[in-house]
Amino acid sequence: MIEPERAHYEFEDGMMAAWRWPNPGAPILVFAHANGFNGGAHRQMLGKVADRFEIIAPDLRGHGRTTLPADPATHKSWDVYAKDLLALYDRLDRRPALLAGHSMGGSSTLLAAAQMRDAPPLALVEPVVLPPALYLMARSPLWPFMKGAAIKPAATARKRSNGWPDRDAVISRYQSRPTFARWSDGVLEDYLEDGLQDSAHGVRLACEPNWEAANFEGQAHDLLKAARRLGDTVQVLKASKGSTVINASGLVARGVRLESVEGGHLIPMEAPSIVASWLGKAAENAGL
Repeated sequence: MIEPERAHYEFEDGMMAAWRWPNPGAPILVFAHANGFNGGAHRQMLGKVADRFEIIAPDLRGHGRTTLPADPATHKSWDVYAKDLLALYDRLDRRPALLAGHSMGGSSTLLAAAQMRDAPPLALVEPVVLPPALYLMARSPLWPFMKGAAIKPAATARKRSNGWPDRDAVISRYQSRPTFARWSDGVLEDYLEDGLQDSAHGVRLACEPNWEAANFEGQAHDLLKAARRLGDTVQVLKASKGSTVINASGLVARGVRLESVEGGHLIPMEAPSIVASWLGKAAENAGL
């Protein structure tokens, strides 16, 4: 069994942290996480495909142990994540063979790949794909006055608790919540290992609630344009309940291959084995 190790990549404005499953000579898989999480949250899932890939699971800007600046006041779109992912790909010793991600990480991976020459295949789990009208609204000068009503999860994120005496207190609190209770064994602990950081009074979230909220509201990117460019090189896994692939028809119309799975938006945490199997199948479909 291949054990993951910590890695880091130096950028002009800071450092991107990551978990890496070394597997010399194997095709490289880069997997980007969802809003508010980190690369380590997927250790249970990614470890199940580490025998066939060399895997890089980065902490995106404003998350985990990455030190790249994250200012909510200037955050307008997920294009910044696409730029960071492109910089990461360039720092690897060989070209990625499969690009993947969950939720915001999946959408950001799509935005990044659309800017690549001869992009590799994509396997995206529950990417956030909203109605075209909302993306147009997000590029409007009126968006600052509209986003509160249009993006309800942002208000919830801003109210999130962010301060506990120690890590055990966080685990105890989170385990009592229905969302986390559905997660597979060990996933919560993996997420919190890098999802918390020490503070003067104990621990706090590595992803600041205001940054998480800004991610929800930062929708000025053009996801469907990216999908149109990549077409059937993109495979998407859509959950049957609470899916964020809201505009599935828009993806299909642009050639994206869509598959549904029983479960919710956080299926990589709830059923890591199922998602790992799908990633393996997506690799086979792509000829890897």
